[in-house]
Amino acid sequence: MEELVTSAVMVEIDRDVAAFWRSALESGDTLQELITAFEPAIERLRELEQDAPSSVLEHGFRTLVLNRTRRNGILAPGASFTHNGEGGRGLLSRRYPETLASRLAAIQEHSNKLIFLESDGLKVLPVLLQGWGDRAAVFLDPPYTAKGGKRAGSRLYDHSNIDHVALFAMLADYNANFLMTYDAAPEIVDLIKQHDFNAVILFMKNGHHNQMREIVITSDPLFA
Repeated sequence: MEELVTSAVMVEIDRDVAAFWRSALESGDTLQELITAFEPAIERLRELEQDAPSSVLEHGFRTLVLNRTRRNGILAPGASFTHNGEGGRGLLSRRYPETLASRLAAIQEHSNKLIFLESDGLKVLPVLLQGWGDRAAVFLDPPYTAKGGKRAGSRLYDHSNIDHVALFAMLADYNANFLMTYDAAPEIVDLIKQHDFNAVILFMKNGHHNQMREIVITSDPLFA
């Protein structure tokens, strides 16, 4: 949208997220109408949770609505709906229909430059890198790795287990031009050192307003 690239390829394995992108790119006008007209009420939201979507469009609409009304936007089964939310507005606190509609319109306007693949990024990325090499800029956001105690990845994602060692090796083998975000787990720090990647620590707040450390990993040094 800012003309930094000529085209973009997005790869997502999660069915809920994939349904959103497919519906946004293929049926953006209708999705805009649905999200603008929808008034979140707990009874209707419970129906969306429990009823199986009959089309990609319905599935994408369901994903967007649950993302806007669940606490922290979590899509995982069993996630709770927002109670207080921003400004104490509860279920309405993240409902910005006009803003969402304008974003969907922007996605549709640039759909000829966007390619979406519902697939496993670990399988698709090597094929793309073979053709593009370091001419492509790659962003990766793998699931959390935290071991022991509360496993954030397993709570937040259906596809929480990936081969982190293989991912790092692939990026090194193809000399990829990448930026990747990770939680600050010791095994990830070891992989960064092993492959001589660059990394910086960022501090962010989670849904409970606790300060957490995250790592931004890059192929070249981008940050002071």
